[in-house]
Amino acid sequence: MVEMKKIIDGFKHAFATEAAKFVDNDIILIRKLADYVVKRNMSMPAIMFLESVRPLNFVGSQAMVFFKPIFSRFFTREEYDKLATMLENREVIDLLIKEIEQKSEAK
Repeated sequence: MVEMKKIIDGFKHAFATEAAKFVDNDIILIRKLADYVVKRNMSMPAIMFLESVRPLNFVGSQAMVFFKPIFSRFFTREEYDKLATMLENREVIDLLIKEIEQKSEAK
């Protein structure tokens, strides 16, 4: 019974992720992306896409590395790399969806 408790305690936090810590530059970058989406009237498709790929956010952030030459037109290299790194965290997806919703409602 003691061994089973050790196993359960070991797996209890095996898949937990630590809370994201954002600095002002991170929030500004997320808002810039949300502004870009709302200006092009892509709020609903973007939200649907983000909701559907939420479980695959890490894979999506890695795909951003592949598409870097295309999107370098909209963001600086540093911003794009930072955004790809930030999107590995699931809390960023929630924050981005919230920003897009707020900006589209204000529009």
